[in-house]
Amino acid sequence: MKRITIMIIPDGCRATRQVRVPESIIKFGVALSFLALAGAGFIFFDYLELRYFRSNFRTLAAENEDLKGEAKLLMQNLEEVKGALRRVQDYTGKLGELTALKVQKFAKKTGIGPLTVEEFNVAQQAGAVEVKKDTNAYVPVGLNIDKLVFRPIFDRLASIGHAANSHALELQHLLSTLSQQKNLLSSIPSVAPVDGWVTSGFGTRVSPFTGERTAHAGVDIAAPVGTPILAPADGVVIFTGAKAGFGNFVMIAHGYGVVTRYGHNHQNLVQPGQKVSRGEQIATVGETGRATGPHLHYEVVINGRLENPQKFILDMADVYRIY
Repeated sequence: MKRITIMIIPDGCRATRQVRVPESIIKFGVALSFLALAGAGFIFFDYLELRYFRSNFRTLAAENEDLKGEAKLLMQNLEEVKGALRRVQDYTGKLGELTALKVQKFAKKTGIGPLTVEEFNVAQQAGAVEVKKDTNAYVPVGLNIDKLVFRPIFDRLASIGHAANSHALELQHLLSTLSQQKNLLSSIPSVAPVDGWVTSGFGTRVSPFTGERTAHAGVDIAAPVGTPILAPADGVVIFTGAKAGFGNFVMIAHGYGVVTRYGHNHQNLVQPGQKVSRGEQIATVGETGRATGPHLHYEVVINGRLENPQKFILDMADVYRIY
């Protein structure tokens, strides 16, 4: 067995000593030293890594606290948005009820209507708005919602999104109703067709020609020849020409079963098929046909039934009565 001699030379005059050590022990010691040095290095670097992780952990903990604060603030904002949506829903419902009541009241008073609201959903038919029932609708594809830190926020967003879509559909129905009501209101003969004096009302009267009591289908409004006759509502001219007993005659269809008639005109200024707007001149006052003087004979027909034109005119106080 090989041995390695180690000489020890002390200071001074003491004798030199020799130590013979087996070579295997020397190799083992060197290997053990390398292992010890490697272990110490590993422990040192592991310590540095632990310090780095501890520093990062503190940073992440601080960021986590900030995120919790932001999440709390976000939840508060979501609650405010949800409250705003509830108010929108309440206002929509109240406005819808008020509108329906006004329409019913108007229909009962005038006989026009009742207005039928068609049940349709424009947004869903067009594909512009889709109400999703999947609670994951607001989560990006590929994420597991069960592992999300802010799962409650995503759930609340989904709830608010569904509520918003529902309210949007309610508003669309309301807008559709209001649009139809706007068309209805524009079709009502609500203004006096001529500035003058009512000389003969609607209903039974004494005929100026026979002296007997007869039915009068409209109202007679006296005015000088040439006085403008105006359309009392939006509509389409369906007749213009001569009519027995009424001379120059005009008829306008306003929709919703409403038709107005104008007789004894001096001159008709519109043609069949022509669209007219409320306040647009359609003729001039005259005394053509069977008349005792210049005046407008004005009739209102609702669904084929003659009605008193005076109950539709909002500014009737401006039309003088002398009968």
